[in-house]
Amino acid sequence: MTMSNVEMAQFNRANLKNAVMKEVYVSGSTLFEGVKDIEGSDWSETFLRADQKKYLCNHPTATGTNPVTGVDTRESLMCTN
Repeated sequence: MTMSNVEMAQFNRANLKNAVMKEVYVSGSTLFEGVKDIEGSDWSETFLRADQKKYLCNHPTATGTNPVTGVDTRESLMCTN
């Protein structure tokens, strides 16, 4: 999904395991609440609203390294904890 426009998208029940979400355009109304899995996903250069970033960083599957890019999921989300 590199360089995708996900403006106003809702990712409820989406499986983003090992997804490359680099440089994705995320508008203010895009929601990730309810996403099923983000293990191994790469969010490099994707700017998220603070509440969505917090949600993704606290997601139980916010772990792992993307097998294509070699980037750590939590590092690409810029999680503080």
